[in-house]
Amino acid sequence: MDLFVGFDPGGQNYCFGVCLLNAKGELRHQAVRSVKEAVSCIDAEPTAIGVDAPLWWSIGAGGGRKADNWIRTRYSIQSGTVQSVNSLRGAAVAQGFLIVDRVRATFPNVMVTEAHPKALLISLYGSQDAPDIWERFSSDFGLVGSPSNEHERDAAVAAVCAREGHYGRWKLDLSCDRFPEEQDPERHWIGPVRYFWPNA
Repeated sequence: MDLFVGFDPGGQNYCFGVCLLNAKGELRHQAVRSVKEAVSCIDAEPTAIGVDAPLWWSIGAGGGRKADNWIRTRYSIQSGTVQSVNSLRGAAVAQGFLIVDRVRATFPNVMVTEAHPKALLISLYGSQDAPDIWERFSSDFGLVGSPSNEHERDAAVAAVCAREGHYGRWKLDLSCDRFPEEQDPERHWIGPVRYFWPNA
């Protein structure tokens, strides 16, 4: 049975969201304190994982990536929501890379996609914090379960990104169009990495 895992890297005080999504749309989610604890939540070989963190970087001014610019422009999202790598807190940046590295140490062939749950919700519904946002998202994507907090919710959304990309329902891959200053996510040390997004 296919298994999709979403991660929302965060700080040590139970701010690292993890969600396992099965083929029936059933969710198992929790908040943990570390990459080590997050990896220990995986109890079967994942088909694909989604990670809410930038999984390739840029040496250009400000560390900006073309994918981030496209999302901000297309959906009129403020830069504080979709930030360049240089503007992010260390937990998301470092732990995003580490979680991919650790999962691939055990499951080297797992498909990996970057995800941006908050930007995705804004792109779909015009908001990421409306009172009914989870009900709408879970209904649209056939999910069973309700995350307890924002970290678990974002991990669940990341798992959905992995599922939709794996099944080919989201054909747009934002990792394919980059500035020359950006790393190639197909070939760098945690690659290959995708960035699946709903078809524009």
